[in-house]
Amino acid sequence: MGRPVLLLRLEGPLQSWGTRARWDVRDTAPEPTKSGVIGLLGCALGYRVGDPRVEELDRGLVFGVRVEAPGRIEEDYQTITDYLPTAEGTYRHSGVGTARSLIGLLDKHAVPSTIVSPRAYLHDAAFLVALGETGTVPGLLERCRAALERPVWPPYLGRKACIPTRPILETLTEEYEGVEAALRKHPWSWLGTAAGRREAPTHDLLAYVENEHGDLVRQDAVRTNAARLYGFRRARALRIPLAAVCPGGER
Repeated sequence: MGRPVLLLRLEGPLQSWGTRARWDVRDTAPEPTKSGVIGLLGCALGYRVGDPRVEELDRGLVFGVRVEAPGRIEEDYQTITDYLPTAEGTYRHSGVGTARSLIGLLDKHAVPSTIVSPRAYLHDAAFLVALGETGTVPGLLERCRAALERPVWPPYLGRKACIPTRPILETLTEEYEGVEAALRKHPWSWLGTAAGRREAPTHDLLAYVENEHGDLVRQDAVRTNAARLYGFRRARALRIPLAAVCPGGER
């Protein structure tokens, strides 16, 4: 018997996992971020923004992700019209400069400002996420599994408009010796694109697993603070032989 590993399937016509998604420009990473998956679990558990238990999830879970289908990144043209906050704590409006008080703007009947806000999305991508426990919070994986079966709020793939097209919960298993072993051995699966196309991979799969000695640095560790700034963590890349997870081609 191995160690408990929670496996998730993140698949849909649209996903978006921001790494520098602040203010006007909203990007996406080519694969899910740890902070994004922690947010998904927090949503299922009913944790609100700023709840310290979200950071407990981050510190209590080891994160790994395997790319089942890479999809493609495209940028959407969007605009926002409002009294928009700035990094300095002021508010933009259609007049010259900014105002320090939102109430003052409303009293003066100021006209809201409009900005262009590019949004990047992953189209037709699919991922296998593996989560293990660090041991700081006993029973954390079981709690997450139960929440995904009966979520408080519907989970989504990075942004609320990105709806999953298959059940997110795959299984909670002790079949593997840990997160890396699960990524190396769990069968490949992808239900296909929004248009119905489904192809078996033709090359080895890429995966990334959290590791304190890894040579990759990711700024997606959840930290509870007023500025909603993220901490750093380390990871390493894996190349998964196709025969290990998809021995007969398409499954």
